[in-house]
Amino acid sequence: MISKDHPGDGEVLAFDLYGTLVDPTAVSSELGQVLGDLDGREAARLWRLKQLEYTFRLTAMGRYEDFRWVTERALGFALASLGVSLPDKQARWLTDLYDHLLPFPDAVPALRALTDNGYELAVLSNGNPAMIRNCLANGGLEEFFGQRISADEVRAFKPSPLVYQHAAERLACPAGQVRLVTSNAFDSVGASAAGMRTAWINRAAAPFDTIGTQPDLTVPALGRLPAALADAR
Repeated sequence: MISKDHPGDGEVLAFDLYGTLVDPTAVSSELGQVLGDLDGREAARLWRLKQLEYTFRLTAMGRYEDFRWVTERALGFALASLGVSLPDKQARWLTDLYDHLLPFPDAVPALRALTDNGYELAVLSNGNPAMIRNCLANGGLEEFFGQRISADEVRAFKPSPLVYQHAAERLACPAGQVRLVTSNAFDSVGASAAGMRTAWINRAAAPFDTIGTQPDLTVPALGRLPAALADAR
């Protein structure tokens, strides 16, 4: 439940997890130990791309498998694309890296500043509840998030409107009082379409999607978000 003491008209900040708070491509170092540096980087890239593609396809088909299942299958595709076959135990170890992804260096300072400024913070992720819990705990982020909202609860993945509508219900406030903070353009577009405010973390200085509403705020790093929100009041 939001408080009247919160800044920004009771605005709640809902953070995407993978790619926004923690770095999925950092697994390239562990993949490099198994595949070599060059193939490790390519496997990490393919793994993330196929992971997202599978979530889109499953939701479009009206089918649901949880995010760990998706992550396992996406890794299998990445390895097959490079002509690599690993023992099941080694493949499970790689998949389990998603429970240990490191936060971006500016994540903790930004979250602490936002908390000190009175914002309520939540996580809104495609990860299943165990993945979210483990990732936050292992990355030292759990103290910042009282609410952890999983797409698993509606058995659909972002950018399905079901996910954002469910998040607003869980946060007990109108969608227009929730700001999604994400590094993924498709996520920002989906949240905007569901009536949420948005903040896009554009670390790569990339162009935004050419469909959907532009983000309400764009910053080049999480560390710039507290000041940008203060300026936008």
